[in-house]
Amino acid sequence: MSREVIFSIFAEEEGGGYLKWRNFRDKVSRPFCDFFHKHGITHNHLSYLGLAMVIPFIYFFGFNPWLSYIFILLNLFFDSLDGPMARFSGKASTRGAVVDIMFDHLSFFIIFLTFLYFGLLNPFWGSVYLVNYVIMLAFIIFCRGLRIKFFPVIRSKYYVYMVFFIWLMTGQNYFDPFLVCFSFYMFATNFFLFDRIKCSLP
Repeated sequence: MSREVIFSIFAEEEGGGYLKWRNFRDKVSRPFCDFFHKHGITHNHLSYLGLAMVIPFIYFFGFNPWLSYIFILLNLFFDSLDGPMARFSGKASTRGAVVDIMFDHLSFFIIFLTFLYFGLLNPFWGSVYLVNYVIMLAFIIFCRGLRIKFFPVIRSKYYVYMVFFIWLMTGQNYFDPFLVCFSFYMFATNFFLFDRIKCSLP
């Protein structure tokens, strides 16, 4: 098993669908990759740019949440391009995969903590959700590293952004019921992932 696979956050059963999605994304991203490549912008630059977008997001959130949402979209845009850019330039590597995963989820954690700081969600359920999310990611990477087969899991990051968008559009805050549902879901998921790991060890 290649090291790049170890740092995947997808179950083996999702591999085929993920590869199709990755090939489609590479094709759609090609004009952007070509532009960035001509201007000397590498996949690592795009990763850092994506992470940097959380700074203006935090700054604008307190008085202009709509403007801050634009920086979430820019974060997602740069994050979606770093992998295709690495493959386009022939520089895809394990190091790049690690940086991509780390920066991607670090950005999400900072954005989520910003929601928490400004009182957009319940502190208790926000904390429970975040702890379960981190544990789930760790278990998934651990399972891939040990070649332990596990079931496909729902990754809720983009749903969080959708709930935020609904709040912007309608003023209705659905964060708390969302967090309660996914906290229980991830707790159950983590229990079964831990059981898979435990049963696979000598």
